[in-house]
Amino acid sequence: MSWGGAHEIDRTAKILIDLGLAADPAGAREYLEGLVLQVAVGPEIAVDPATQAALMTVVNAGGRAFKGGIHVCLPVDPVLATGWGAGSPASDVVTRYGGTVVAELHADRPTLVVGSAVAMSGKPVLYLTWDGWSAGVVQQGGDRLGGDGNVVAGVLAAGLGVSEMFQQALGAVVPGRRDVGVSLWRLGLDWRSAEAVGPTLEYLPAELWLLGLGHLGQAYAWVLGMLPYSNPSDCDVGLLDFDEVVAGNVATQLLTSPADVGIRKTRIVAAALERLGMRTRLSERAFDEQFRAVSSADPNRQEPLVALAGFDDVSPRRLLGDAGLERTVDGGLGAGPVEYLDMVLHTFPSTVDPAEAFEEVQPRDHRWGPAYEAEVDRQAAIGIDRTAARCGMLDIAGVTVGAAFVGTVAGTLSMADILRVLHDGQNYSVVALDLREPNRIQAVRNANPGHYIPKSTAAKSPGL
Repeated sequence: MSWGGAHEIDRTAKILIDLGLAADPAGAREYLEGLVLQVAVGPEIAVDPATQAALMTVVNAGGRAFKGGIHVCLPVDPVLATGWGAGSPASDVVTRYGGTVVAELHADRPTLVVGSAVAMSGKPVLYLTWDGWSAGVVQQGGDRLGGDGNVVAGVLAAGLGVSEMFQQALGAVVPGRRDVGVSLWRLGLDWRSAEAVGPTLEYLPAELWLLGLGHLGQAYAWVLGMLPYSNPSDCDVGLLDFDEVVAGNVATQLLTSPADVGIRKTRIVAAALERLGMRTRLSERAFDEQFRAVSSADPNRQEPLVALAGFDDVSPRRLLGDAGLERTVDGGLGAGPVEYLDMVLHTFPSTVDPAEAFEEVQPRDHRWGPAYEAEVDRQAAIGIDRTAARCGMLDIAGVTVGAAFVGTVAGTLSMADILRVLHDGQNYSVVALDLREPNRIQAVRNANPGHYIPKSTAAKSPGL
């Protein structure tokens, strides 16, 4: 069976090939199609925004890795009032994002519990939990945090839960057998402590550039779309990307589907955010030395001066300091079959310029495992020139792997940077998180954060 081209290979399925768990894309797809993730939902789904955000995120991000399906057991079917699901019954939202509503759960499948579900079954069973800005995953229902979380914490808990289950499904020993969590308010602090909870969300960003609309950029948009805006039209979102969706992108990009292949990413993200009532401006070009955000007293010409950046390589990152932006959070994800679980965030301004923070790097050697050599041999055996076959496989080997839940977690960390500024929280210049050990987040305080406060607008009062 043909491997197809580099644009076609599923970014998450490629993890299995590079790890030696599958011999080719078909085998990797078969492996992932054997993975089913169950979700037991508690009655809080009717009233709690964090529960609603968590359910939507588990189904959307989880379904792109657990290709056997996300099976959701709903005790009630309320009309949701949060973010991407607002105005639709919970069952419809589950279906929209590729999940399946089921009457019962199986004892031999992994289960995430969202809320205080009583009747659940699974192996293992993990409980999503949150309190204010803190979010985590615990092994016992009695160890859940006791408070109400904000929607970003709900998204984070979902990302952590899917991560734990997926790592275990690929053979990791520790994930799924531990309690993990992160405070988005005080990075590095024990996520269970009272100081980690943070304040109620009162202010939300009214200006934002999303620079790059791939894996990370769409994760940023997903988190943005969950925020409880009193008036979404107060939010002005700039969208920059020059690329179109290819088939391999669907595994990692939360706002794309197979039907979007060949469509510009800017159009897809703009349409999604505009359905929520936000205002968008599109820039369909590469981010280079010519980009500069417009600062003007004329509100019709004023552009956002705050950005979340999610580029694939270092070159555009080095230019962020000359883009006319007052605050930028740059997210970077690991590229290999183990490193894909890594993320590093840089915030500017800081004590270093982006050109100093991001050193120019030499092209890395692509992982070349037995599966790639075997495919070259197969093509040569049917008469394809070996050199041409090898070049084609080198292109595929160079494709970056990824999983949507990783970008989801990074998206919450990035958005939390802007939200902390609006709520007079701490500033960090560098944040590093490895989902193999999420309890060991590293954060460096920013000694030179600048004085710009992003434009803000009001959040709805807590509750639905």
